[in-house]
Amino acid sequence: MSAKRNHIKVFVASTIYNFEYPLKQIYELLDGYGYDVLMSHQGTILLDSLQSNLQNCLNGVEECDIFLGFIRPDYGSGVLEKDGLSITHQEFEAAYMRNIPRFVLADYRVAFTRSLFKDSFIIEDMTSKRIDFDKVSFENSKVMDTRSIRMYNQAIKDKERPASKRTGNWVQEYVNPEDIKMHLDSQFKYPERIQKLIDKSKGIAS
Repeated sequence: MSAKRNHIKVFVASTIYNFEYPLKQIYELLDGYGYDVLMSHQGTILLDSLQSNLQNCLNGVEECDIFLGFIRPDYGSGVLEKDGLSITHQEFEAAYMRNIPRFVLADYRVAFTRSLFKDSFIIEDMTSKRIDFDKVSFENSKVMDTRSIRMYNQAIKDKERPASKRTGNWVQEYVNPEDIKMHLDSQFKYPERIQKLIDKSKGIAS
């Protein structure tokens, strides 16, 4: 039985490749808790035929109350210019700019690859040189696109120092859909708690 509609708008940002069924499950879970789910894959974002796909998605981010983002090995489509950002990445950045409540989950393979490269060295002329990850590129790889790791670093605020002062940098790793469901259940099951986060972000006293 579905919960009463709470009219809290949750925008879901994710690449779709090999993730279609989990996205459907995520939609059904959030919808079942009474949220209004804005998800391009399910066709629930308001479309303006006078605007581009990118702008329609960004309009959804501007409209939402809560941002739910997934960082996956596939970086996604919509890169319109050389060295540009994908639609999903731009959705993330739009949410950061709004400073709205965010929930971010990352495929464990993204975190694993990041850890693999983080403290790696190359040996050149008997000298060890630390790998500059920003110069490593596996773009358009369906196994692991390094731009996804840059999204992860941005989400955890990797370059902010000192680390003890970071806020809003929680990224929940997942291995399978059951991990996703557990996290979303724990966060979204009680809409009144979500509403408090929204009010707090707007400076509304509880």
